Amino acid sequence: MRTGTLLGVVALGVLACGDRAPGADDVVGVYRADLPGIATPGRGVTLELGVGNTARLAIDYQDGGGPVLESGTWFLSPAGEIRVVLARDGLGPVTTDVTFRWARAALTAVAFDTVRWGGRGFSLARE
Repeated sequence: MRTGTLLGVVALGVLACGDRAPGADDVVGVYRADLPGIATPGRGVTLELGVGNTARLAIDYQDGGGPVLESGTWFLSPAGEIRVVLARDGLGPVTTDVTFRWARAALTAVAFDTVRWGGRGFSLARE
C-alpha cells in the first residue's frame, strides 16, 4: 500500500511539472504559421515575443506586396495565458489583440477577432 501511495505522489508531481504555467523566459521566441487567406492565396504569419515583453507581428498576404508589420507588447497572466496587443508601426489604435495558450512548441489562440483570423482559430508553431 505504501509503495502504491508513493508512486501516486511521484506521478502527480510529474504531471504538475508538465502542466505548470510558463514563465516569461519560456515563451520568448519566434512562432510561425501559414494560414488560409480570405482574399489572397494565404497568409504567412510570424510572431516574435521578445525579452522585455516586446512583440512584433509580420503578416505576408502573399499578394506581391510586403508584409504588414505590427508591434506592441505581450503580457503573461498568472494562469499562463499570453495576451498580445499590437498596432501598425507600433502607433495608433490597437489592430491586434489575441490571447494564446502556450505549449512548449506552439501558441494556440483562445481569444481573438474571428473576422480577421477566421472562426476556426489558429496556432503558431515555435521556430
